[in-house]
Amino acid sequence: MSFRPWGKDLRYVKTKGFTLLEVIVSMAVIATALVALLSLQGRSIGMMESAEKMEGARLLSERLMGEGELKGVPNGEKIGTEGPYNWRISEIKITPEVMPEGVKALPGRQLSLEVSWEEGKRKERLNLAEYIYER
Repeated sequence: MSFRPWGKDLRYVKTKGFTLLEVIVSMAVIATALVALLSLQGRSIGMMESAEKMEGARLLSERLMGEGELKGVPNGEKIGTEGPYNWRISEIKITPEVMPEGVKALPGRQLSLEVSWEEGKRKERLNLAEYIYER
């Protein structure tokens, strides 16, 4: 509310409404809040896309490691591409000959998997390793 001079005798009368300055300040506050909310929404969408790609890489890794456990890896290494993901799985047979001298080796094999993908300008990777004991 504001008071404005009225008439010739300069008496002040209460007027209803907002001044132009009050309207401009309130619009500036609202605009600032909306810009901040839109920025947060954009980040939220980016994080959701990133999480989806990470989940896709995890599911692909789970499948590839399962196949490696059951069937083994021919020639010790296999490389492939699936969708946006590049992957490489390798298998090392653990025998006494490959272990350092004096270290006892349990018979088995080690699977190593690397899944990589592009995310904007960054290259992301997921690495897994697993030891499979064989009697």
